Amino acid sequence: MKLSIGIVGLPNAGKSTLFNALIDKPKAAVAAHPFTTIDKNIGVVNVPDDTLFKLAKIEKIDKVTPTTITFVDIAGLIKGANLGEGLGNQFLHHIREVDLILHLVRFFKDEKVAHVHSQIDPEDDLAVVNEELMLADLQSMDRKLKMEKTTEEEQEIIKKLIDRLNQARPDQPNPTEAVGSGWPESEEKYIKTLNLLSFKKQLVIANIGEEEVNSPAKQINGQEVLSVCAQLEAELNDLPWVEQQKFLKDVGLKTSLKDKIIKESYRALDIITFYTIAKRNEARAWTLRRGGSALEAAGKIHTDFATHFVKVEAINADELIRLGGWHQAHQKGKVILHGKDYLVQDKDVLEFKVNV
Repeated sequence: MKLSIGIVGLPNAGKSTLFNALIDKPKAAVAAHPFTTIDKNIGVVNVPDDTLFKLAKIEKIDKVTPTTITFVDIAGLIKGANLGEGLGNQFLHHIREVDLILHLVRFFKDEKVAHVHSQIDPEDDLAVVNEELMLADLQSMDRKLKMEKTTEEEQEIIKKLIDRLNQARPDQPNPTEAVGSGWPESEEKYIKTLNLLSFKKQLVIANIGEEEVNSPAKQINGQEVLSVCAQLEAELNDLPWVEQQKFLKDVGLKTSLKDKIIKESYRALDIITFYTIAKRNEARAWTLRRGGSALEAAGKIHTDFATHFVKVEAINADELIRLGGWHQAHQKGKVILHGKDYLVQDKDVLEFKVNV
C-alpha cells in the first residue's frame, strides 16, 4: 500500500517547516505570514529500516528497496473553510486524498510569527480545524440526503452520521474516535465509500520551541500529544547523517522527528512491514494492514502472485538474521510453509510459491 500523510493546521502553525523536516529536497517555502503555501507541496521519503539492510547484507543482495511515505503539506485552514474561506474548499479536497492527518498545533512563541487569532491557544486551535472538517462532512451528508439515488437504508445511515457529527467534540485530539467507531459492519462498509474527513485517523503534534525539546510531552485537554520542534528538526534534516547523530546527542534527543512520525503513523494506521528477498536480486520492504493475509500480501507484489498463489514460506526477519540467512534457516526447519489464509506478521520474510 502507498501511504499518503497530510499535514494540516492553522496558518503559521509551522506546517511547511514540519514538511521540510521530513523530506529531502525540494523544500517548501516558509515565511512568517499566513498562506505561504497555496497549492499543496508533496514529498516522498524512504522509510528508515535497519532490518531491511541487515537482510540484504546477510543474503549478499546489492539492490535494496525500502517502503515509502508521501507527505503532503496542505495550506492552513481557517474558520469558515467549509464555506470556502481562505480557499478552504480546495484545501479540504486535498485532505480527502490522504490516509492519515498529521494535525500540527502551535505551542511555540515567536513575536515575529503572527498567530492568525492573535493569541496562542492550542485547545482552541485544534477545535477550529476539527470543527471545519466536521462541518464539511455535515454539508456533504446534507447533499447526500437529497440525492435521488440514495436508498432508504443509506439515508438512515446518513442520518445517524449527521447525529454523531453534531454531538462530536471538536476540541478533542482525535474526534474521529467518537464519530467513526462502533458501527455495524454492514453500515461501516457504506460509510467508507463516503470518504469522510471526520473518519480520517489523526496524529496530533505539538509544535514547541527549541527551549522545550527536553520538557515533558504537551497535553491538549488532558490528553498527551507528540511534541516536536519543527524548526530544529528542519535544520537537522539539512545535515549529513553523521552530523545529524551528533546534533541529536548535543540537544538530548534519541531519535529524529522522521523516525518518530513514521513509527507513530504506522501505529495509528495499524500497519506492519514484511520483506521479500526472492531470487536474491533485491531485498524489498512492503506494507500491509495488520491482520492481512498471505494472499493479500501476494497481491501487493503482483496480481499474478495472488491469482496463481499456491503456498508461502515465512520466517521472522530477526530470526533469519540470527540464524545466518535463508539457507541456514531452511536447514534448521525454521522456515514454515503456510496457505493463503495465513495472517502475515510484522517483520515476516515471505517467499511465495506460485503456479505460473
